[in-house]
Amino acid sequence: MLSRRSLLAGLLGAVVAIPLGTIASTDAEAQPRPDRRPERPRRGRPPPRRRERRPRPRPGFVWVPGRWSWSARRGRWVWVSGRWVRRRGRW
Repeated sequence: MLSRRSLLAGLLGAVVAIPLGTIASTDAEAQPRPDRRPERPRRGRPPPRRRERRPRPRPGFVWVPGRWSWSARRGRWVWVSGRWVRRRGRW
C-alpha cells in the first residue's frame, strides 16, 4: 500500500521532472548548404573481363571467378580476384 508520504514524494518528483525535461530539449538546427554540388562519378562501362588462371579443384569448395567492381573511394573500376567459396548444402 502507498503511504501518503510516498505518494506526495512521487507527485512532487513528477512535477519537478516534467518542466526540466522540456527545458533540456533543444531545437534542431539545419546543416549549412554546401557551396557547390559534389561531382557525380563518371562510371562508364567496366573494362573487359580479365582471364584468370583457374586453380585446381578443391573438394567441398566452388571457384567464384573474378569481376570488376566500382570503387567510389578511388573513383574507378577495381578488379576483384576470384576465390574459393565453401559449397553450400549437401552434395
